[in-house]
Amino acid sequence: MFLYFTRHTLFYSLGNFIVLEGTDGSGKSTLASFLQKEFSPEKLTVTQAFASPIASKVKPLLISDEATMASVESRFLLSFAAHVDHVTNTALPLLDTGVSVVSDRFDASNFAYQVYGESALHLAPLFWELRTQLLSTHVPDLYIFLDVPPEKGLERATQTGKILDFFEKRGGPYHERVREGYVEFFKNVPHIVIDANRPLEAVQQEVLAIVQEHTR
Repeated sequence: MFLYFTRHTLFYSLGNFIVLEGTDGSGKSTLASFLQKEFSPEKLTVTQAFASPIASKVKPLLISDEATMASVESRFLLSFAAHVDHVTNTALPLLDTGVSVVSDRFDASNFAYQVYGESALHLAPLFWELRTQLLSTHVPDLYIFLDVPPEKGLERATQTGKILDFFEKRGGPYHERVREGYVEFFKNVPHIVIDANRPLEAVQQEVLAIVQEHTR
């Protein structure tokens, strides 16, 4: 059993930290862009999980074909370090000014992709220990899990026409494990599940209502 507290439990903070999570093709980035248009920058800002200066240097390494040259453990630690830097240097400064932050991915992705996707379950205890030691005061106020069948997500990803990255090139079994990782992560962490295997507008309106409720 894992026990965590949100920032509001420990500190007074004006903004809310909201995270969009899901497998590739679940629509996170599309929803993030939609939400940014629905709110003024003074009320809500959308960020990428690798938006901070240090984290932005890590992402190209993780999604490149050269990622295969690094061990699973190395990729896991790089990804976790990037998330810590992201919340410390991007999210928290905004939250402390009263601006709510929606992050396109955060630590759940590390668990789903690097631990379960890579069949590196031996890293799970380390993940939870690092989360306790490094993120216990930075835990998001809300996780929104955009759930879509992995095969549907991959179909969407390939239809965009963009060059697929290291993760998107992985086969169906890998992405099945990633989804399993999300399910396992959220057994321990409060969240809201959204059925993302629906028309985009329906998903947008449901997520918008949830975010509005949490940014009043």
